[in-house]
Amino acid sequence: MADEPLLRAMSAAIAHRGPDDENYYTSPNVSLAYRRLAIIDREKGNQPIFNEDGTKVIVYNGEVYNFRKLRERIEANHTFKTNSDTEVILHLYEEYGEEAIVQLNGMFAFAIYDSQADRLLLARDRFGIKPLYYLVEDGRLLFASEIKALLHYKRPEPNEEQIYQYLVYRLHDHNEETFFSGIKRLLPGTLLTYEGGEVTIKRYWEPSFESAVDLSEAELSERFERLFLDSVRSQLVGEVPIGSCLSGGLDSSSIVAAISRLIGESIPERAVVGERQKTFSAVFPGEVNDETAYIDRLTADIEVEQQLITPQRGDLWPELEKIVYHQDEPFVSTGLFAQWEVMKAASQKVTVLLDGQGADELLAGYTPYYFVYLRQLLKERRLFRFAKEFVMSLDILLFASFEQIKRRLGMAKAIDPETLLAGSFAERSRTPPPMVPCKDDLNKRLWEDITVRSLPPLLRYEDKNSMAFSIESRVPFLDNDLVDFILALPPSLKIKNGWSKYIMRRAMRDYLPGKIRNRRWKVGFTTPETSWMRAEKDRVLEIFASSSFRSRPYFDVEKVREAFEWFVEGKTNESLVFWRILNVELWLRVFFDGDPHERFGVRPAE
Repeated sequence: MADEPLLRAMSAAIAHRGPDDENYYTSPNVSLAYRRLAIIDREKGNQPIFNEDGTKVIVYNGEVYNFRKLRERIEANHTFKTNSDTEVILHLYEEYGEEAIVQLNGMFAFAIYDSQADRLLLARDRFGIKPLYYLVEDGRLLFASEIKALLHYKRPEPNEEQIYQYLVYRLHDHNEETFFSGIKRLLPGTLLTYEGGEVTIKRYWEPSFESAVDLSEAELSERFERLFLDSVRSQLVGEVPIGSCLSGGLDSSSIVAAISRLIGESIPERAVVGERQKTFSAVFPGEVNDETAYIDRLTADIEVEQQLITPQRGDLWPELEKIVYHQDEPFVSTGLFAQWEVMKAASQKVTVLLDGQGADELLAGYTPYYFVYLRQLLKERRLFRFAKEFVMSLDILLFASFEQIKRRLGMAKAIDPETLLAGSFAERSRTPPPMVPCKDDLNKRLWEDITVRSLPPLLRYEDKNSMAFSIESRVPFLDNDLVDFILALPPSLKIKNGWSKYIMRRAMRDYLPGKIRNRRWKVGFTTPETSWMRAEKDRVLEIFASSSFRSRPYFDVEKVREAFEWFVEGKTNESLVFWRILNVELWLRVFFDGDPHERFGVRPAE
């Protein structure tokens, strides 16, 4: 049954995702709304798009980078009215059915309605770069790119089990459940069919992990380089200005260097990049996490139009509830604010940004992976290799162990988050960790982090932060072919001789200066969170003393205040524990202590 007022209200709630156009399709059984951020075929690519006889219709968010090649396969069988990737998806579905989705290389969430079969199909890309949420109630299926749109239909209760897992285990975006009871996320690499009032969900893709060790290290390095360049070039598609995030780390620097190499070859995509590519960086002068020196080193060799953004502690608080609103769900640290400020600045100059998400999880870029690999070598009794890797990683291992050593010596307090929770809440919501991380198989651990623990929330942050400012963020490291290649590599090419991301460092030898290629420490988009929270202790204590916080059924208020005082006094550095508590409180204020749409001035068009 069509419900146009609800449809328009849901569309208005996500107008920031598509300010260039809106459109609607209604029939007796389905209603679809679409918001457009015009990037490809800006003139004719408006949606919804129909097949030739009008029996199938699609609405779609994202980009399919191989759409031109896919179109060539089926062009003889169809009449195309646009030059968009959207229409290619629809006709590909006509040709191959659900098998068409496996052929798509890109980021996407789409809905296809087949009026002849009265069937709705929802699909999400392999890694969940683009979001999709749904709610089934009263014989209806409602879906949207952001949860806030669904709240026009129903404001559900907080999902207490998700709140518990977030507060205690730092887990979020790790399963189909959201922080809103009854609202679910369609998991990456899955499709949902709604037919006859029944929901069916299945995975359409699983990695093969097919071995690539028949090639030499030099050959593998060359293949990585080729696949990476192909990915970056394919993601320069569009008719709008394109720029890059640049943190000064290995991942984003590699993207900027690859673009520089490509436009030096006078590729057609140079038009959207410009004579000098545009880069956007967050810097923190005087702080330990400032990366200005690395950014300057790269841009000394590569001519760019550079913009340095300096997120300020005082600017965080006025923006915080707006960020919470756009993110829909709590997030794990204030590091997201640095990315928010970069997106805000970039939106004045570009419509598309390339960023380095996914490289750390694919290529073992985080420090804990060293410990996993060393345990694997011991388990496999590769003792000589273990000894060599241990010695050559010793600086990383000692630095990572320093905080744990301080705790064991009584120099820093460890905080068990569960001790700060209200006993009744902990008792009714307590669950064991949904997944205990693998400790002695590097490739298995990487896959866990790609699919469950690490990458899903990072992709949510990236999408919601960028789309809040009507920017499309693309992630070249998650190209299908590049990922398939990396997944098949043995651990010894991900960590080798004490170097993480070994195969990538080798492949980028001719692209990056040694200062960046040989970096040992990872920072990324983050903020000086510990010093910021101590400096803003009065604001935090004011929230912890508020009537709303004291009324929540989740926290032991006095224990929270006492533990926070330890933090302020320097007896513990566990700022993330208090951030999670603070973030839950702000999330409850935004979404449950009033109308969030009214609060942020969101109104459907008349």
